[in-house]
Amino acid sequence: MKSLIYYILIFITSTVFAQNADVKQVDSIFQNFEQAYKSATSDAEKLRSLIDLGRYHVYRETEESLEKLEEAHNLFQSSTSKLDSTNLGNIYRLYGVAYRRLGNMKEALSYNHKANDVFLQFKDSFNLGRINQNLAVMYRSLREYDKSILYGKKAINLNKGIGRLKGLGYNYNNVAQAFLMLKEEDSAIQYFMKARDYFSQVNFSRGVNRVNACYAGILLTKGAYQEAQGLYLKALTYYEVINYKQDILNLSLLIAETYIGLKEYKNAEKYIEKALTIAKEEKFKANLSNVYKAKARALEAANRYKEAYKNIILYHKYRDSVINLDNIKKIQEIELTYEFRKEKVKDSLQLVKKREIAETNTELLKKESKIKSQWMLFGGIGLLAIFTILYLLRSNTFAKKQQELQTQFSQDLINGQEQERVHLARELHDSVGQKLMLLTKTTKNIGHENATNLASSTLEEIRSISRGLHPSNLERLGLTEAINALIYDFNANTELFFTEEIDNIDNTLSKESELHVYRIIQESLSNIVKHSEAKAVKMEIQKEENSINISVSDNGIGFNFESKYKNMSLGLKTLLERAKIIGAQIHFDSTISKGTIMKLTLSY
Repeated sequence: MKSLIYYILIFITSTVFAQNADVKQVDSIFQNFEQAYKSATSDAEKLRSLIDLGRYHVYRETEESLEKLEEAHNLFQSSTSKLDSTNLGNIYRLYGVAYRRLGNMKEALSYNHKANDVFLQFKDSFNLGRINQNLAVMYRSLREYDKSILYGKKAINLNKGIGRLKGLGYNYNNVAQAFLMLKEEDSAIQYFMKARDYFSQVNFSRGVNRVNACYAGILLTKGAYQEAQGLYLKALTYYEVINYKQDILNLSLLIAETYIGLKEYKNAEKYIEKALTIAKEEKFKANLSNVYKAKARALEAANRYKEAYKNIILYHKYRDSVINLDNIKKIQEIELTYEFRKEKVKDSLQLVKKREIAETNTELLKKESKIKSQWMLFGGIGLLAIFTILYLLRSNTFAKKQQELQTQFSQDLINGQEQERVHLARELHDSVGQKLMLLTKTTKNIGHENATNLASSTLEEIRSISRGLHPSNLERLGLTEAINALIYDFNANTELFFTEEIDNIDNTLSKESELHVYRIIQESLSNIVKHSEAKAVKMEIQKEENSINISVSDNGIGFNFESKYKNMSLGLKTLLERAKIIGAQIHFDSTISKGTIMKLTLSY
């Protein structure tokens, strides 16, 4: 039950605050921007007005915002006047916000980095803080909460340096929401209180209202439905006045959740229908599937199973349509730049098998001929030959047993390593982590700032090591999303250009097999980074009727597999042993200067 509530809370944490004026000022601000645009006498004035209008609409009418930003971008490029380059940075930044709100994370990430490059040239801490906040919110919406916290803390440091209190309120609120999604409620409450303090210092009522709504989310997970509902309804009234559609949608779903908890299912449906209407009218594609899932949950709680099933089908339909559309765009873009070879492995395997059969048959014929000759020529010597054959068979059986024992030992060693990693990760998180958290609170209470900072940073390092020892994403998000997160992490921290086509393979394999598949992919990507000198990597996971086919290919320098096999490294041995453990076939196809393909095939 609690995990479902946390899933619903992702809706409310998928948006950021609008950065315009308070409720009473909204209409007058829009009129001022429109008037400034109409009365502009120079390109500089017109450009400034267009950016202001783009900022105004980005949290209300996102499509309208994109139109204004496109007009501003065209004006900046075509103008014969010398315009301030920071305007271009602001256009890119707002593009990033708009595309994120429309669910296009690829474009959002691209424009945020373009804006970051512009503001770095001017050492503009104010706008660099905004960019890091945008990235923090984007990664939070992608459920990459550790990255969200990282960029959020960068934004905090930048805004502290310039004393931007409202910006610090945004930063602390976002980090708190990321901690909340990681179910680290103590850290979440600590950051929420910091955010509320900063918003209160600048009398920013919208900020205080949002923090209270987020705090209501914690109450919701604890089953305090009435108290949480009161805070949500107050927030909903506020956002309905200023007509923020995304926030109205999110709050409606959360209010529905409180009614489900109170078993008032008709009221829950009323708010879900409200959210559904907004999602359709505003074309919030990223939210539509989630609304159908919430509706199915409400109907199921009311024992209306047939209707719940229909909405579950709609949930999968809209979720898959968004994912497939994004994958198609990525594939088309990458294929214009890079070509990846697709060679059939089956032919080569068949050729190897034919050779092995031919060699075996030849040996058998030689032995049979020798035995017959000896029997005919020497008679009694045949008995010795029989004993010799029995000895050879016994030796062969003994050799096979030894080989099986060696294989079993290698597999037990790998499984033991994984178990030890899990044990160490839990010990670090539950024992050392808890003590460091207690130490942080203790040093904070006695006012020792340096000790507090040291304890906090040490706690973050311990948590990072713990996550490295055991992939918590695998348990929290499932195998498919864990692989996506792994690829995204390599993409963000290396110069490699990734493209992927990944089918959903959740709930297909056992937990042990999922871990080995994840480790094989992780090791393959690490080898590419360390050794291949590649520029691009392509990942394919295809789910067929009875099997899963995984391919990781690069356009690097390649290697001679036969030479590499004779002097097999520990990493390559581990890959082969992991494949044996899960009963999979692994194959490497590499050509010097033309790259390498790793293919893994396993049945289910």
